[in-house]
Amino acid sequence: MKNIIPDFVKKPLKELPFAILDIETTGFYPNQAGLTEIALISIHNGKEERFETMIDPEYPVPAEITKLTGITQEMVNGQPKIAEVLPIIDVLLQDSIFVAHNVPFDWSFLDFYFKLHLKKNMRMPSLCTLRLARKYLNLQKNNLDFVANHFNISLTNAHRAMNDTVAVRDVLFKFFDRLEKEGIKTGEDLYKHNLIFPEQPPTR
Repeated sequence: MKNIIPDFVKKPLKELPFAILDIETTGFYPNQAGLTEIALISIHNGKEERFETMIDPEYPVPAEITKLTGITQEMVNGQPKIAEVLPIIDVLLQDSIFVAHNVPFDWSFLDFYFKLHLKKNMRMPSLCTLRLARKYLNLQKNNLDFVANHFNISLTNAHRAMNDTVAVRDVLFKFFDRLEKEGIKTGEDLYKHNLIFPEQPPTR
């Protein structure tokens, strides 16, 4: 996976290439839990490509996870395993900026699986909307539904992967409106203000 995007620093914020994603899991740590769902919106040259799938986590789905996400054991039984899905994810991440609400969490799972199944590390720029919220919004809470509500973005059925991914996309572009007013207008500006992790986020 490349970590240098052609003409990356020259592009205005809203013309940058993004891979915006969300995962749902059975727990908090990739060596102790599995993915139940992943959704990704790839944006290149203003065009969106969407991908989503349920995943067999190869772990039991705890009752508290079902209560939080609505995802049951029956819903993931017979679904593809992460090893089958990962090559598709790898392609969709190419030449993009990895975007999530809490990048270190989503990254930790995918990087774990990249090493396990693809025998390589994930290396690419990343931009975290949770980090942007903490830096710029001064809200009481910074979870996705709270931030989405701040921007008057509708988020129904939170903790389902595509719903959350669409919300992250909309939150990201609302942030760009704000950043542009502060003179942060290009990819280069994101780097100058330390808003992008160049190759990988900090360890959780």
